[in-house]
Amino acid sequence: MAERKQPPQDVYALRRIKKRKRLLKRIGLFALISTLLLAVYVNRDFLMSKLRDLTRRHHSVQSNGSLSGGNFPLSVYGGISYQSDTISDLLLILGDAYLYLYQTNGELLESRQHAYGSAMLQAAGDYALVYENGGTRFRLETENQTLYEKTISDKIIFGRVSEDGYTALVTTSDTSACKLIVFDRKGKQIYLRSCVKELVEIAFTKDSGGCYAVSIHTDNGVMKSVVHSYDFQSEKERWVSQPLDMLCISVYNTDGGEVFVLGDVSCSYLDAGGAVLSTYVYPDTLVRGDYADGIAAILLRNDEKRTNTVAMLGGAAAAPVLLDFDTEVKDVAVSDHSVTVQTRAKLETWTIAGQLLAESEIADTYDSFLPVDSYLFLMGYNRIDRLEY
Repeated sequence: MAERKQPPQDVYALRRIKKRKRLLKRIGLFALISTLLLAVYVNRDFLMSKLRDLTRRHHSVQSNGSLSGGNFPLSVYGGISYQSDTISDLLLILGDAYLYLYQTNGELLESRQHAYGSAMLQAAGDYALVYENGGTRFRLETENQTLYEKTISDKIIFGRVSEDGYTALVTTSDTSACKLIVFDRKGKQIYLRSCVKELVEIAFTKDSGGCYAVSIHTDNGVMKSVVHSYDFQSEKERWVSQPLDMLCISVYNTDGGEVFVLGDVSCSYLDAGGAVLSTYVYPDTLVRGDYADGIAAILLRNDEKRTNTVAMLGGAAAAPVLLDFDTEVKDVAVSDHSVTVQTRAKLETWTIAGQLLAESEIADTYDSFLPVDSYLFLMGYNRIDRLEY
C-alpha cells in the first residue's frame, strides 16, 4: 500500500506549534534570568560580604622559609589600618567594617560586622574588646559570640579588657579631667571614678578586682607619670607612686604583685606598695617594648650610629642583657619565657640570658609578627602569613 502523504495544512500547523514552543522557552528563560538578577540586586550587600570573606582565603605560595601553605597568605583589606590580636588561640583581625576570627590553620571561623568609626581592638585571655575611639559604643567578644554591646554618655578615649572579661573605659568628662568606668563580663557597671588628672594607661590586677591607672602631668617642663592603685570595692586609692620621670607608654601587672611601667625614656619596676624598685634609663631612642612572663623586651635605636639594641630585663634586681644588631630591627615580642626579635631578613628567639634558641629567614615584606599558639603570624601591609617556627 502506498504511504499516505500528510496534508499541507497539517505541516503548517506543526511549524506554528514548534515556533510557539521556542518562543515560550525564550520567554521562560528571560523571566528566570530576570528573577535571578533581581534577587542578586536585592541581596547585593549580603552577597558581597560573603564574597569578601571567601576571597580572603588563598592557596599556598612558594617561599624560602617554613611558611605555611593551605589557606595562607591571608589577604587584608585596608592596608596598614587593620589591627590584630589573639583570644583562645584564635587570630583576630579588625577591619573598617568587620571583626574576623581565624583559626590557626587560616580557616575563617566567623566575621562579625560592626559600624564603629575609628574602631579599636584590645584582647586578653578569652575576651576581646572592640570600642569606638572618640565615640560612645563598645562591645565584648568571645570565640563563640558577642557577649554584650553598650552605649555610654561620654566619649571613649581608650579601653582595656582583663583576662576575666572585665572592661575598663577612660572617657571624657564635663566635670573632671576624665572618668574611669569599669564593667564586669556581663556588662554591669561596677566602678566609676572621676579623675582630677588625665589617665593615659590602665592595667588590671591579676584577679581583676582592681587596676593600676597611670596619670600624667608636667613639672618644670618635664613629663611625669604617676601610678595609682585602685580597688573596685573602695572609693579610696590603695596607693600612689612617686612621680616617674617618663611619659608612660604601657603598664603591666606581674605574677609577684609588682608593677612594670614602660615609658618613653626609661622603664621602672614598682613593688606591691608602689615604691620604685629599679629604673632603667634608655641609652638610645625607644622604638617599642613588650612585657610578659616576667620578662621585658625593649627595642632601642640610634639613628646616628645606625645601631639597634634589644634590652631584656628579667626582674627588678636583674641588670639588662643587651643584644646588638647591625641591621634594622622591626619588632620584638615576649612569649613562652623567651624573646623573639624580627630583623629585615630573620626571626631570632633568645633566652633572657642571651642564648640563641632558634632562627629562621623571612622576607623583608613583613612589618611585625604575632605569636599565636605554636606559630608566628607575620604581618604585612595587606597580607598575613604563618610561620611554623
